[in-house]
Amino acid sequence: MRTLALRLPAVCLALAALIASACQPASDPPLPPTAVLFLSGQNNHAWEETNILLLDILTEPGIFGVATTLTPPKGSPPEAWESWDPDFEGHDVVVLDYNGEMWPDRVKTAFEDYIRGGGNALMVHASNNPFPGWTAYEEMVGMLWRRPEDGTTVYLDSTDAVVRVPPGEGRGAGHGKVHDWQIRVRDTAHPIMQGLPETWLHPQDELYHGQRGPAANMNILATAYSDTTWGGTGNHELMIWWIPYGEGKVLTFLPGHHWPDQEDEQAFYDIGFRTALNRSVEWLATGNVTIPVPANFPTADAISLKPAQ
Repeated sequence: MRTLALRLPAVCLALAALIASACQPASDPPLPPTAVLFLSGQNNHAWEETNILLLDILTEPGIFGVATTLTPPKGSPPEAWESWDPDFEGHDVVVLDYNGEMWPDRVKTAFEDYIRGGGNALMVHASNNPFPGWTAYEEMVGMLWRRPEDGTTVYLDSTDAVVRVPPGEGRGAGHGKVHDWQIRVRDTAHPIMQGLPETWLHPQDELYHGQRGPAANMNILATAYSDTTWGGTGNHELMIWWIPYGEGKVLTFLPGHHWPDQEDEQAFYDIGFRTALNRSVEWLATGNVTIPVPANFPTADAISLKPAQ
């Protein structure tokens, strides 16, 4: 009894502390430092599926807080568009997986003001297709899915010289057959590209060629050889580039094709695609890149895929 009497106060104090701790409200986990707004809702591609695939990529590093905004469906009445009010200003980067109807003027103005004021955007694949006639958007993206007469096209020739083809000359936007092709780093000093192999093999994707537009202030990060065997141009076509717009930055990321009836999703499981996309988002938001280059990054001759879930 003597031993119990001496220990009882200590036991009571320990229980009291435990109860008090249990009664405290749980603190919320810290939010990731980078706020990303993922924008979709219309596309000639299978956007419902690519949304799932791209959101899986963006959430993988654990450093992005990702919110989603969807436009009204194609053909919606004006009142549906009036209720769509994306919060550009509340996010560090806007990632677009969108190729659809023109946005209302108030949303276009908000997006322009956001980028001009220091916001950032990343355009995935067909997000360089929409909005013909929206001058600011075309200036931000630089080269888009347009006709030859709609602007300049830029590519690298066999000597790696930059070639600019003026409006009305040469081919317009297009692509050959889906196949495996190599992505080649052109700016090895850029934070997104630092540490990546000079060339890596990217699987089963469309290779855009002949994109057209203002093509001004373009910073070329990566290209791909458009092989005539697969219906290409025989040129090194731009795949990843960025443009300053006001105080902001817009990066175009052309890989990432997926048709509604396409079963093969290898392009989105490519470790190279996933790593480069996430590093692009981080750089847009912070000007820095901390996401490492994984040991299983693909090589010039070997594809490397994340296992499908």
